[in-house]
Amino acid sequence: MASDFDPGFIISDEQFFDGLAMGGAQIQSFLDSQVRACERGYTCLKDYSQHTPQMPASLYCSSMPQRTDQSAAAIIYHVARACDISPKVLLVLLQKEQSLVTLTAPSPVRYERATGFACPDTAPCDASFGGFFYQIYYAARQFQRYAEHPTNYQHRAGHVNRVLYNPNADCGSSQVFIRNQATAGLYNYTPYQPNASALRNLYGTGDACSAYGNRNFWRMWTDWFGSPTGVGPLVRVDGTSEHYLIDGSTRFRFTSTALVGEFSRLSSVQAVSRAWLGTTRDGGELSRVLRSSDGRTFFVDESKRFQFSSCAQMEAWGYRCGGPTVSAGILDGLQDGGRLNDLVGWEGAWWQVAGGERREVADTAVLGAMGMSYTNSWMSPGALDHLRIGPPLLAPGWGVRDAGRTQALMGGGNGTIVALDAGQARLSAFAGFAVASEQSLAAGRAEATALPNRIDYGDTAWIVTDRGVLQVSEDQYGGDAFFTDLAYPALRGVPQAGATSARDHFQAEVGSSTAWLITGGKRQPIAVAQVPAQASQRGLSSTIHRGAPGYLSWIPEHSDFAAGSLLRDELSGQLLLTSRSTTIRVDSIASLAQLGLSTEATTVSRSVRNGLPPVGPVLDDPGVTCEGTSALGSGGRLVGFSSASSRDAWRFTYETLPADVCRLLRQSGVQTGPVVTDPAGALWLIEAGVRRPIDTARTADRIAAASGVARASISGTTLYLLPRGPMVTPYWYTGSHVQGHGQAVSYMVDQGRLLTTNSTVMWELGFAHRPTGVPIEAIQVSNRSGSLQSTLISCGGIAYAAVDQRLMRFPWRTALEYGDRFAEVSSTLCGKVPVAGWMSQYIRDTSGQAWLVAGGSRTRVSSVPTGSFAPVVDQTMLSAIPAR
Repeated sequence: MASDFDPGFIISDEQFFDGLAMGGAQIQSFLDSQVRACERGYTCLKDYSQHTPQMPASLYCSSMPQRTDQSAAAIIYHVARACDISPKVLLVLLQKEQSLVTLTAPSPVRYERATGFACPDTAPCDASFGGFFYQIYYAARQFQRYAEHPTNYQHRAGHVNRVLYNPNADCGSSQVFIRNQATAGLYNYTPYQPNASALRNLYGTGDACSAYGNRNFWRMWTDWFGSPTGVGPLVRVDGTSEHYLIDGSTRFRFTSTALVGEFSRLSSVQAVSRAWLGTTRDGGELSRVLRSSDGRTFFVDESKRFQFSSCAQMEAWGYRCGGPTVSAGILDGLQDGGRLNDLVGWEGAWWQVAGGERREVADTAVLGAMGMSYTNSWMSPGALDHLRIGPPLLAPGWGVRDAGRTQALMGGGNGTIVALDAGQARLSAFAGFAVASEQSLAAGRAEATALPNRIDYGDTAWIVTDRGVLQVSEDQYGGDAFFTDLAYPALRGVPQAGATSARDHFQAEVGSSTAWLITGGKRQPIAVAQVPAQASQRGLSSTIHRGAPGYLSWIPEHSDFAAGSLLRDELSGQLLLTSRSTTIRVDSIASLAQLGLSTEATTVSRSVRNGLPPVGPVLDDPGVTCEGTSALGSGGRLVGFSSASSRDAWRFTYETLPADVCRLLRQSGVQTGPVVTDPAGALWLIEAGVRRPIDTARTADRIAAASGVARASISGTTLYLLPRGPMVTPYWYTGSHVQGHGQAVSYMVDQGRLLTTNSTVMWELGFAHRPTGVPIEAIQVSNRSGSLQSTLISCGGIAYAAVDQRLMRFPWRTALEYGDRFAEVSSTLCGKVPVAGWMSQYIRDTSGQAWLVAGGSRTRVSSVPTGSFAPVVDQTMLSAIPAR
């Protein structure tokens, strides 16, 4: 309205000095919208181009490099940025001066005088500033000169200025308070204001005193870009990235900078101060959702408003019911996009919105298959970024895949999704699947059930082939153990490839030259070229059903390994020994070698393993049973047992081997009892599952169960499968003198009992005074229950003293004088030492000193009474009897 025109405030500084108000593409789009077609022989502004010169930097504009073939839009864009004048100012200037924006037949002179720069109303134009580029550049530069040197020009901001109505001074003037620099610059560029007559006819002429330049500038700006003086509705706080929608006195903060572009139709973004922003009321955050005063809600995209049909639809789109309420002016400023549809499209993509997520529609034909509407809302690619991506929209039997066909998804019944692996995705049955995005495929995989290559459902079974699912008999493929359960809804819509019933038939991987004859629960390899002949011989169909690589993995495979062949499962590493009737699991390859069977294993697939007879015996030790007789594998031959107790002592399992494997084993012709020898000749007692070392054959002969029984030599491998037990208690003769290797203590053997002793005692008894070295373990396992540290002994209640390798007997009264210092030994020990003479109370030491023993102690005497005997005794006896 003319009443909105304020001669002192034609345009705000924020809008005038905004070199970034429009991008180059926006400027070109604006020019294209003003002229639909140019008249033949003329160049309209939207199509105009020229080379532009280099312009040096100045106080008013930054430097501009030389450029070639620049469109009018590009020239406007670069000059606006260099001189920080809004491209909108330059577009309006071109229109008000020469109508260049809308003319369909512009003459060359209009380009020469494009902005009217250096073309005063009262004088001819200055030709040195002619040409489109120079007109744009110097006009923009001039407005910055006005701002930089305001006192050099007639019209000044912040002052009351006399402004003429017309170049004819007789038409008069009025005093105008010019509020800002942009308005002052317009008056310095075109120094006239519109009179009342010009304002009454905004789109026409007034009277003879009317001038139209600044009126037209204000009117054209308003028509094209909205109010030139009002702030907003899109603003940015100066020096920040904060953006707001201004609606009257209320501000709404955009939740993201990217969102501002969705409202660009309302206005360009103007920079405002923080102080100015504080004069508005805070209305909260603003997303893409707006609400009208009458309760309608809208979704905004690319300056279009789409109306929600209900709160339920808002929730489906990920929003709460409601939204910030804005004025009708804001809503009217947005283009009406009509009703919001849940099917959304943009170039190259379609999405279905539901349940707070978006589902990709890779093939729009699926909509018809699901009975859904094709009605859609066309939006920008970022319109649905706030929604999580769900699985692709799939009807039963419809599918999607990635571009490389390394994965695919297929719709099943009841909304189920089936995931196909890379091999399945390349099968011809699924070749028609549309390509979907990786995000959509990932979301689908998270909810999908993998499609097994072999499917079991109730009493029926299928195999996935190149032509779809083929119904088969599970028994033909080794039983239901090799099929995976899958609910029937997941199979709805999958292409059907017929049925084989229970008949033999042929299968092969896609592209393979090897086929498989499926027969008797196993598969047998056969060259594809031989299939027709084999089919004819067997009366079968020569059709080869093909599937993805590995689709028959684990299905039992026929093999012809000889009995006793050692196989290794390629997956588990488990060793298996073959037989016609059963398969033997080998847990101990060492035991296999001791039985004389090969330890060289052939690695086989799981399918070959599954084709072997069921696993029976488990070979985890070298004990086996053949034809009811148990034996021990040792060094590649079988060693028998002399008794059941000898067999049981090993604690082996003695698994019963099949006859064809038993025939491979060699007999040694030897039987063994509980005592065996190792290859080095050492003796061992096998007892309760352990091996006990035996020190000598003498000890072995004392073992009752081994008496008179052969002692077989057993390999170290077999023998050492048993843990080592304690040594068998050695058998030494009574009177033996032994000592553990490296130990200081020695022992005398007395009827299996070890008595600590010393060399003196052993010498006086007439036994070996130097001990025989024996293993420490031999000492440890023996009965160490006494001590003989002096030559005073007692046998069967009779006291003796060992003197010079004979026993001297004590009269009973004399023995009492020696006290209780007599060590009890066996009669057997005493029987090995000759008895000679009687012992006296008088004794002599080796130096000849005489002693009287009485009351358990000894007293030095000068002589021995006549008629008394005083034997010379050893130091051990003297030490045993304390001296007074």
